[in-house]
Amino acid sequence: MNYLQYISKILVLSILTNLVSFSAIGKENKTAKAHDLAKKVHIQERLLFIGDSHSVGIFGRSLTELLQKNFPRIAITAVASCGSEPRWWLEGKATTCGLLRHEANGNEEKVPKGNTPKLNELLSASKPKITIVALGSNLVLMSEEDRKIYTEKMMAMVEKKGGQCIWISAPDSRKFKTSDIDDVYMLLKKLSKSHHCKLIDSRKYTKYPSSGGDGLHYGGQEGALIATQWAEKVFIGIKPALSKSFKHHHIPN
Repeated sequence: MNYLQYISKILVLSILTNLVSFSAIGKENKTAKAHDLAKKVHIQERLLFIGDSHSVGIFGRSLTELLQKNFPRIAITAVASCGSEPRWWLEGKATTCGLLRHEANGNEEKVPKGNTPKLNELLSASKPKITIVALGSNLVLMSEEDRKIYTEKMMAMVEKKGGQCIWISAPDSRKFKTSDIDDVYMLLKKLSKSHHCKLIDSRKYTKYPSSGGDGLHYGGQEGALIATQWAEKVFIGIKPALSKSFKHHHIPN
């Protein structure tokens, strides 16, 4: 073999080696891109849960825990503002009795005072596939006109930007008349049909104790048990819809 032939052979081997290397790198890049895509798909699977003082308390915490336990791969954001009704979430009104925020990354913060996050901003930030709204008790305190106007605005916003809507109505109360809670439920029932929102009737799962407590919030040993059972029964009611939407991300029974 002369010198030129030797050089040519070295060049050919070098080119083949580089081609093999480039091929391996290409496969690694494709694999990395596939992993990145999988992560992006995973991030898109989100759920937003918002509520009032019941959600700041045992009911909301219990429901959030059930969601996390059964759907551990879903990014769950839960925000509760004490005293809130639909207008608060549309306008960002401040609460003076407690604001709880549980982020999708697991971080949680509870403060005594703070502005209720605006629903539009929450929906834009989280882009949820399902939005759960637990509002009802404070609707009793609104005028009939405001109750209808702001509740419908809120439902329409969830329908447009919040994915599937699930609305949890007011539980039983000793503070409010049964007829007042019934009126709120009937409005929610009417609006939920118009805006394709699944309505959960909390009256079926709660009975406020005949004595003790403040007549509205479920506290103390008896109230805590009722609130926990309320959350469990609500979860059973909404689990089929959640499992259907998050069919690749839930833990089967």
